[in-house]
Amino acid sequence: MASTSRNASRRTNTTHSQSRTMPTQAEAPQIEIDHQVRAILNYILCHSANKVPIKYNDLMPLADNKNELSKRFVLVTQLLETRYGIRLVQLEGTPKRYVCIAEAPVASTYELTAAQRPQFTLLYIILTYIFLRGNHIEEDKLYGMLDMMGANVREEHGYFGENISKLIEDTFVKQQYLKRERSQLSPYDDPKITYSWGLRAKCEFTYQQVVQFASKLFDQDEAFFQQQLMLAEGMDNPEMLQASSLAADNTDASFSESQHAFDSQ
Repeated sequence: MASTSRNASRRTNTTHSQSRTMPTQAEAPQIEIDHQVRAILNYILCHSANKVPIKYNDLMPLADNKNELSKRFVLVTQLLETRYGIRLVQLEGTPKRYVCIAEAPVASTYELTAAQRPQFTLLYIILTYIFLRGNHIEEDKLYGMLDMMGANVREEHGYFGENISKLIEDTFVKQQYLKRERSQLSPYDDPKITYSWGLRAKCEFTYQQVVQFASKLFDQDEAFFQQQLMLAEGMDNPEMLQASSLAADNTDASFSESQHAFDSQ
């Protein structure tokens, strides 16, 4: 999905992503906008549309060396935010990588093109399902839920199109909407693949938005999903985590009832 920026307030789920944003203007060295700054800006803007993380090392040739890049990087991030409504958020781990986050992400499918809406809808369904299942779901259960909706990930779908499995396992993961993890208890066990919300999803969507969506989808009061909301917020902020049981046993059946909404689009 293409990157979208609008002049509105920033939305984030937790403060953990904000802690990896760039330094403030007071901390920035006094650097003028030169041809190197423009080259770095142009590179980031050109690569922001596909939402794939940008490697810090790939920016080095544009600034001649690491030292020159370091001098200009804070100014670049400030220009991205003030002129284009884009925040650079650093990913965990090495090598150093950043994702471009729109200050005001998509608020409605009406803001998307006809080609973008199926992907966005599928993504939102997946994120909602992961949220309702405790923010962590096994791949076979996720695919089973989609199959109940009539969307077999190995077959072409009338609305979501073809290559649904590639969209989930590759595109959404690379774009940092989904975090895909593989684990294996022993060499004799089958590997287990699980999904959770990625960094971009946590920056562009809020759990409260998902609660509102689920409330309308299942015709339930928002209070019905407070356990899931508390658990999700607690997983991102351990100090907020309280002992609570997750009532999500009927989530699969509820999702199958929503299939008609997507067939009519």
